[in-house]
Amino acid sequence: MVRCRNNKCSNSATLAEAKKTYKSCHNCTCLYCSRECRRAHWQRHRRTCLHSRAGSLCKQVLSSAKEDPITLKHISALAKRGYAFHGRGAVKCFFSSPEAAEKFIANGFVDLGEPTYVRWSDLMAREMGAELYAEVIRLCKSYNPDTRLVLYVAVCVVSEVPTSGAVKWERQLVSRCAKIHLDTANRHHTSSSSASPQGRQQSTSPCNITREMESPEMLVLTSLPGNNGQNTPKKIREISFTNIQRQLKLRGVSLRRHFPQVYRKLRAYVDGTVDKFAPVTIYPRDQASGKSFMCIIMLGVEPERLQLLPTDSSRMAAPVSLDKERNSVRQGQSYAIDKERANVRQGQR
Repeated sequence: MVRCRNNKCSNSATLAEAKKTYKSCHNCTCLYCSRECRRAHWQRHRRTCLHSRAGSLCKQVLSSAKEDPITLKHISALAKRGYAFHGRGAVKCFFSSPEAAEKFIANGFVDLGEPTYVRWSDLMAREMGAELYAEVIRLCKSYNPDTRLVLYVAVCVVSEVPTSGAVKWERQLVSRCAKIHLDTANRHHTSSSSASPQGRQQSTSPCNITREMESPEMLVLTSLPGNNGQNTPKKIREISFTNIQRQLKLRGVSLRRHFPQVYRKLRAYVDGTVDKFAPVTIYPRDQASGKSFMCIIMLGVEPERLQLLPTDSSRMAAPVSLDKERNSVRQGQSYAIDKERANVRQGQR
C-alpha cells in the first residue's frame, strides 16, 4: 500500500491505483492523494525535498562561481581552451551530492572538483531533461566566446522510490545553467561580437582587427589604417600579427604549422623585411565543425577596398583541405590546478 505523504491525511491506495490517481511532488517522487494534500504539505516538505534543495544549490553554485575570483579564473581558462580545441560548448561542474555542492559554496575553489568542457553536440538530453537541454543548447549557440562562457552545474541526488516492497533508491541529476562573463584576463573584445551586420564594422582600436562577414564561411582579418599617432607602424603590425594568430587559433588553426609560407610572409612584414603584404586567401578547416572556411588576410589596405568585399561568401567558399592538417587534437584535457588549490588552502589557514 502507498500512503499519502501528507501526515495529516490517512488515505492510502495500492501501488497500481497510486500510479493512476496520486499526484507526485513537482521536484521529487513523493506521492499525494490529491493536489490539495500536496499543496497543504509543501511548506513542510520543501525543507527536506532533495530536488528542491539541489535546484537551489545549483543556483548558489552558479552565483558563487561568478563571485569567487579564483574559481572564475580557472573556469574561464577552461572555457577558452575548450573553445579553441572543440568549438562551442559549456563548462560542466558536477557534484556527487548536495553536501559536495554545499562545500564548494562555503569554501570556494578548493572544493570545486574537476570541471570539464563539453562540446555542445556532446550534451545529452536524457541527463538534464528536454527543457533544460534546449536552454543549454540555445546558450551554447548564442554566447560570445570572447567575453562569456556557459556554465552547466549538475548535482546528483538520491531519493526514495515509492514501492510496496523493500525500500528502493534512485540517483538523479538536478541541473541548472547560466551564461556568465569570463574573468578580465580571459576577455577579448572583437568587432564581431555584435550580431548585426552594422555592428561588425571596424572600431577605432588597433587591437581589433577582425571583421566577420554575414556568412560564417568567410573570415576577413585586417589591420586598421589609422591610429592617431598612438602606436608606431611596427607596433600596429605586431598587434595585427598577434591577433591574426589568436583568431585562427580559436578555430583550431595554427598559422605556423598549417600554413608555414603565409606565416613566413607575415613574419617578414612584421619585422620590416618587406614594406607591403599582398592580400592572401587561405582555406583552413574549423576543428569544431570539421568544415573549411575562407580566410582573407589583408594588412595595410584602404578602408574603401574592404567595403568591396562581397557579403555573400557562399559562392566563394571552397572545401579545400589543409596541406599539413594535424588530426591529433586532444579529445580530453586535464588542467593542473592542484598547486593553485594548495596555495589557496595555505592562505586560508
